[in-house]
Amino acid sequence: MNNIQAITPDYTTGTSRRRKQPREPQRYQWFDQWLIAKPGPLKVLAENTIRFLDHHEEYTGKRKRARRALDQQSYHQRVETIVCNLARAVLLPPPKGRIAVPLGHGNRGRSRYDSTVMGKTFSPTLYLLEDIDFLDLQRPGVIRGEVSSIAPSAWFARKVVEMGVSLSDFDRREEEEVIILSRHKRDTGRTRVQRERIDYTDTATSRSYRDDLKRINAFLRTADIDFLDDGQEPRIDPFDRTLRRRFVLFSNQKEARFDQSGRLFGGFWQNLKSERRKNIRINGEPVAVLDYSSMFTRLAYAELGELPPPGDLYAIPGFENYRSGIKFAMSCFLFDGGHRRAWPIEVGIGVGDDETAKLDKDSEAATYDSRLPAGATVAKTKAAILRVHPILERAWGRRLGYKLMFRESEIMMDVLSALAAEGVPALCLHDGLIIPASARGLAASTMAECALRHTGIDFPVAVKT
Repeated sequence: MNNIQAITPDYTTGTSRRRKQPREPQRYQWFDQWLIAKPGPLKVLAENTIRFLDHHEEYTGKRKRARRALDQQSYHQRVETIVCNLARAVLLPPPKGRIAVPLGHGNRGRSRYDSTVMGKTFSPTLYLLEDIDFLDLQRPGVIRGEVSSIAPSAWFARKVVEMGVSLSDFDRREEEEVIILSRHKRDTGRTRVQRERIDYTDTATSRSYRDDLKRINAFLRTADIDFLDDGQEPRIDPFDRTLRRRFVLFSNQKEARFDQSGRLFGGFWQNLKSERRKNIRINGEPVAVLDYSSMFTRLAYAELGELPPPGDLYAIPGFENYRSGIKFAMSCFLFDGGHRRAWPIEVGIGVGDDETAKLDKDSEAATYDSRLPAGATVAKTKAAILRVHPILERAWGRRLGYKLMFRESEIMMDVLSALAAEGVPALCLHDGLIIPASARGLAASTMAECALRHTGIDFPVAVKT
């Protein structure tokens, strides 16, 4: 049925009545519970807001007695974080212009991933700020899946501008958890993996990983990193630099462990389109992008105790100009936990080759990151790859990819730490780096040395730009 409205027969009158299609729930950017203000105009705005609220509570009689000292401190932190979220929304308007917030108490207690600013007193604070016209609070209707949301009021937005608040005025709470452990609830098939965060008990390993990552984050926080505004959307916050490591458990694993995945996520640069990265400046310099050539496949060879053949490991006869699809397929086979029957929806079959996607940004091929030719079934593609890399059959179907991803992350952590010790800020791209152009030689040699130390084999490093 192509009509916007469906027609439902009305058997009592012999006529038909139109039934409105249900409205789709709105999805907003989530409230950032870890934002705080540095000393300066944003901090002053938060302090002024607290004074506004104190006066409002006194004038209206909404507070009958003074808060205890600890409660007062938590209240100040809560207001500051809300003010920071509203101010950031003025400077960097979120998609759809609003911020999703939880108004209920939730069904569980606080975990290591939850800030103390959240909880049962969070909603009343939002109501107070709504009363004094600092924010617009929108409660969801009856639409399942929609949550409440806030947006800065016009008055508040003017105050942010008048006080000269800038993106450099924001900071993050030191206690924010950067070592994330999640359980994969669904690992196979064409559906997306669902993740459930695990509130683990710390170990010597998790503490060591956290300390190492916090040292890197502290170095990046004070580094000279900027982004030249190119007028494109989304707008970029060059002070968004916090890295996190994400480890995974499988659905059948009960005990916490930190040797699966561990990849680094976060930082404004990671989701930045490649053509926009040229606008990054480090120490005032243009940047270069380095990465390991065919890293995942080389890690698989190293795990098997074998040396890979020379040349491009993703060059497979019969799949010329479909390198993206071959790379994707080999990754799939490494992450599979059994026999694969179909491709995930992320790969485009018969939509065009890599050259088409590169030359025609409006083509169907360009809508996919990975492409394979028409008729490239799983079986045919696997057979073609194994004719070039027969040894890899021993690595496929074992979920080995998560172990290799962990090895990759350990290499990258060593690279980032070594470069930081040399005073060189480096921005991680999973298996690559964005570095100041003058540091190309040092970064490339550091990457090669760290990979050799971890795997015992040479990993070529390529300069992409």
